[in-house]
Amino acid sequence: MSNVKGNALGGFKSFVAAQHGAAGVDRWLECLSPEDAARVGGIVLPHGWYPVSLWNSLVDRYVALYGDGNPQSFRPVANAIAEEDLQRFFTVLLKAASPHTVLQRSASLWERYFDAGTMEGVEVATRRYTVRLTASRLPDRGPGPVTCAVGVPAWQDRIMARLGVRESRTLHVRCRFRGAKACEFDVSWS
Repeated sequence: MSNVKGNALGGFKSFVAAQHGAAGVDRWLECLSPEDAARVGGIVLPHGWYPVSLWNSLVDRYVALYGDGNPQSFRPVANAIAEEDLQRFFTVLLKAASPHTVLQRSASLWERYFDAGTMEGVEVATRRYTVRLTASRLPDRGPGPVTCAVGVPAWQDRIMARLGVRESRTLHVRCRFRGAKACEFDVSWS
């Protein structure tokens, strides 16, 4: 079984509470077993690890409940998680980093959120990288399709903006949920 870090899960819960209130959090947690709902409904430890299947269920529930089934509705959630972490954990990195540095450190950044799968950034041209995410497609072994198609690009776009990049673009060009061996992201900036 694979896990997601509590800082991501806690940031998700905080976003739902801020946008939809306590009753909205309760509705969001209805998709979980009573035990898991109590775990997420209580204190989520930022440095703790939680089952990735729980994360995937909550992402899917959020998209269905608050996004009318549109996966892009997860983008503001991913932006909020990224912003919170960039302020809390990545302050030093942001002061000394460039887009190259961040993308070359994709593996260690990924490991701050998930304990399964690998992420690798490879420079393919000036100001352009291919970032490759290799992970299981099973819901208890890796992040689901919404996290990959929407969450990863949102996080990458957010960090680029915080680095002062005026125009950046992250496209999810290949997907392991659509027959590719890995998810691939085309990251470019000017």
